[in-house]
Amino acid sequence: MTDKQLSRWETLKEKFHSTIDKQIHKDNPHKVALGCALGVGINFFPTVGLGFLFAFLLAIIFRANRASAAVTSLVSGPLIPFMYAINLVVGGLVLTPVAGQENLVEFIIHQYAVILKLGNMQDKIFGFLEFFGSTFMLGAAINATIFGIGFYFWVSYLLNKKTGRNNKPGGNGR
Repeated sequence: MTDKQLSRWETLKEKFHSTIDKQIHKDNPHKVALGCALGVGINFFPTVGLGFLFAFLLAIIFRANRASAAVTSLVSGPLIPFMYAINLVVGGLVLTPVAGQENLVEFIIHQYAVILKLGNMQDKIFGFLEFFGSTFMLGAAINATIFGIGFYFWVSYLLNKKTGRNNKPGGNGR
């Protein structure tokens, strides 16, 4: 990485850690880690720029830390194109055998061809819906679950290590 990219990464990392540091004094590590997991997980779904708001609302529903959910969603926002690409690959891995195709690359190319095909507006809308249909959404559900759980345990571990708490996830931590 170049020095400029490294500087941006360090700045983002520093902001993330300072926000988490502020929040840990208000909440236990479980709630903060759950908020972070919701913030990452929501970005696998197309939320038209409102992922941080959905993460905040999910944090209210699941009684997680609202600030960590919204901040994590915003900080991980630049990774959304990568997340969407992973959604297509994972969804394609599951659905390629079901669709009767043998090659994942051909399956993904077909998915992009559907959305980019020429035609009237109705064909484009249906192509868009098919693109964000089963392949994409199945991949999004799988990825949000896997990455959310992984992020939960990673953040929970870091927070417990930082505070010296040895409680199990879900405990009150105080």
